[in-house]
Amino acid sequence: MPVSQSKDYYKVLGVAKTAKMQEIKKAYRDLAKKHHPDINSGSAKSEESFKLISEAYTTLKDAKKRKQYDQMQADYARTPRGRGGGRPRGGNPWQGAYDYARQYTRQGPRDDFRNAPPPDFEEPPPFDPDIPTQGFDLQFMVDVPFVTAALGGTLPFHYEKYVTCTECGGTGLNTVQDACGLCEGTQRIVEPVTVHVDIPGGVADQYTLRMQHEGACGRNGGPPGDLLLKVCIEPHPQFRRVQSDVYADIVIPPELAENGGPLEVQTLDSTVTIDVEDGTLTGEEHRIPGAGCRERTSKKRGDFVVKFHVAEPAT
Repeated sequence: MPVSQSKDYYKVLGVAKTAKMQEIKKAYRDLAKKHHPDINSGSAKSEESFKLISEAYTTLKDAKKRKQYDQMQADYARTPRGRGGGRPRGGNPWQGAYDYARQYTRQGPRDDFRNAPPPDFEEPPPFDPDIPTQGFDLQFMVDVPFVTAALGGTLPFHYEKYVTCTECGGTGLNTVQDACGLCEGTQRIVEPVTVHVDIPGGVADQYTLRMQHEGACGRNGGPPGDLLLKVCIEPHPQFRRVQSDVYADIVIPPELAENGGPLEVQTLDSTVTIDVEDGTLTGEEHRIPGAGCRERTSKKRGDFVVKFHVAEPAT
């Protein structure tokens, strides 16, 4: 998604420019819930607000994009347009566009561009309320446990969406051809639904899963939209992931570190016994091949890496 330099994404989310990630995420979730089209009866204004909120969050949640955006905002503020806004006073209203094009076009200005009339825009055709219309896509975040993200699995996901009215069957009318009392003639109603999401093993954090036809239902027989779920991997109290390898910090007693011996270790999906070498020091590692995270591009798995920490001897 292109980053806009003219939109104040911090203002959109109602947070300060110094806001932490947790504040930005909370503001996004509160606003997304308030302006979600399904909650606001498909309001076009709510849909536009929801898109802008999502655009702002997509930029500010990513450290690299946020830094780029902040720099663009700073540069934009130093230009006359950024300070004053609007078009140049007096003269041809298209003069600003001409001057800007002249700076950034290698071929140089065209002779007839300065005096060119504003372009004509054709009026859109009138809207036909009876034409089949596809339902819009829905976007949510789904929390995925660490182990499920590493090995794959299925999760139930609960949400609300537009479905075809069960009272009138999507006609919008009752038996006497009046507006349906349940959907009030809109053909659709909002209901809670549950889908079972297949989480691929090795999925990355912030990856977006697309479930076709699980979005809002269409109108007049139009197809439904899609459901887009952004993966948010939950942290694990003991494990951390580096690409397809999984690391675990294990504390061992000084006697075991000095003399060596067997040690039971809990991996992602089993308990294995490893041999601790005598003379093991803090920071040394032991790899268990094929016990790590699944790789998306193959059926292989990464390694499970035990990182030893020798406990302080009892005094």
